[in-house]
Amino acid sequence: MMMNSTSPEPVTRLAIEGVRGRLKRHTSELIRLSAPIVVSRSGFLLLIMADTVMTGHFSSLELAYLAIGLGLIMPMMITSLGMIMGALVLTANAYGGERFTECGPIWRRSLWYGGFLGIICVLIGMAGEQLLLATDQTADISKYGGEIMQIVSQGLPGHLLFLCCAYFLEGINRPSLSMIVMVAANILNVALNWLLIDSFIFAEPLGAAGAAWATTITRWAMALSMIVIVWNLKDREKFAIRAPLTGGFKAWQELRRIGYAIGVSVGVESLAFATLNAYAGWLGKIPLAAYGLTLNLMALAFMLAIGIGSATTVRVGIAFGRGDIPDAALAGWTGLGVNTVMMMGVGVITYFLSGPLTSIYTDDPVLIAEAVISVAFITWVFVPDGGQAVMANALRGRKDVWAPSIIQTVSFFGVMVPVGYLSTFIYDNGVVGLFHGILTGCIVSLAWLSLRFHRLAMRDIRRAKEAEAD
Repeated sequence: MMMNSTSPEPVTRLAIEGVRGRLKRHTSELIRLSAPIVVSRSGFLLLIMADTVMTGHFSSLELAYLAIGLGLIMPMMITSLGMIMGALVLTANAYGGERFTECGPIWRRSLWYGGFLGIICVLIGMAGEQLLLATDQTADISKYGGEIMQIVSQGLPGHLLFLCCAYFLEGINRPSLSMIVMVAANILNVALNWLLIDSFIFAEPLGAAGAAWATTITRWAMALSMIVIVWNLKDREKFAIRAPLTGGFKAWQELRRIGYAIGVSVGVESLAFATLNAYAGWLGKIPLAAYGLTLNLMALAFMLAIGIGSATTVRVGIAFGRGDIPDAALAGWTGLGVNTVMMMGVGVITYFLSGPLTSIYTDDPVLIAEAVISVAFITWVFVPDGGQAVMANALRGRKDVWAPSIIQTVSFFGVMVPVGYLSTFIYDNGVVGLFHGILTGCIVSLAWLSLRFHRLAMRDIRRAKEAEAD
């Protein structure tokens, strides 16, 4: 005690070592959690990438139809994904607070919720052609792109049911099970693409429609597999997985509240990207295909950030659930740091391999010449795009859900969409102008979300110290 009172240096050193120890723990846990989540989330994009690559080599025209159809499907899918993400936040909070019997009922409720949202997506997808016509696409693009929307929408309930299971497993620190299912699903999807896109099975090749059917079938196979896995977990009694649901409709309130906010946030972001997709359609079929394959590559890299972001949600949620505010703050900043390093590495690789990467998608020299410019440019987008996703997830882990929604709405619709329009049509930058808008919107979003996270952390730490002093 005398040493502490006369010499504060050892105490300071111990405090520094404590921070270093926590940082090391957060980094190792973040990587351990994010690795299988990255594989799982990347698997969704690999499904689409396989569809895009195999369709692109079949026909550049079919690739344009696939791109425009997926462009309007993505807002529905991602909005629904956000609306069920409350399952991850609540499961991580309950797990961190050692309220294990709350975890299973959260999963069960999310299944019903996800299934309901999936049915709504199917109904919207059935009006695909009319929706595309409403965005001023040509009759040809609207007809065949609408067919893609109809087919893909039928797989969205399966997609959401799979995610409900994946969120639950991630919340209880077991993300590897969903990773295994996702790897198997991608193998199945490639096989189905080979059979359906350009095959002797049918009188005429199905093209983009064949790729759409392959993904829809695969998504339902994933959902059924994951439900069986979670239902039969060895420690299902610990998590009350099979226990009867109680509490009535009111018990769903927190799941819905968090889901509404996250759904608005990611839905607005996706709708903003769909707006840019419509702009690309106005440029013509080749620019539309170039935008589609470039966005697919960007989205594939973004899955790395999604994995890190989901792991950050879990780490922040667990710390916040046990009331350790400094640890929750450190978990959030660790997630941003890991994302920055990872995305910089991906950006360098993409920049120097922009030509070969573009050639993976198509043999068409005209399309390659158009796309290679935008593929090289998106390397600047990776860090801020991934960073804003991680910080939004860090805020959600501490149950701050509406502020990220507002910030991302303003950043993407208030900044990204108008800047993209100006650069593309007013300054005549073509497809790459759309990505000028994306870069600007992501930078604004990252800065704003980081400031919000910092202020909340400082406020909570100050309140904790005041309470301790009292």
